[in-house]
Amino acid sequence: MIQILPIGTPVWVAQAARPDGTRRALCGDGVVASLVCCTACHDRWLAGRHVTPALYRRIVASCRQPAGFVATVRGLPVTVTPGDDTVIAVPITSDERSAA
Repeated sequence: MIQILPIGTPVWVAQAARPDGTRRALCGDGVVASLVCCTACHDRWLAGRHVTPALYRRIVASCRQPAGFVATVRGLPVTVTPGDDTVIAVPITSDERSAA
């Protein structure tokens, strides 16, 4: 289980590279940019459909149990969900930025 952080929360994120090359390693300070809706909302509203970013934001905003969040690190999106143990996000709670 992960803590779902509010949009705008500063975080330190580390993401491991995938061996198949589909994702590179990334580490640094970032900010929570959006939430990831739960499986039920995804299956009900998103599965097999093309949706606009505005519609996706409305669906996620109405989701009662978000499954994770997307943080932006150096302009790149990093998805943080409980099922992915190759990504870690730690909230930055002080006024100082992390050592990354």
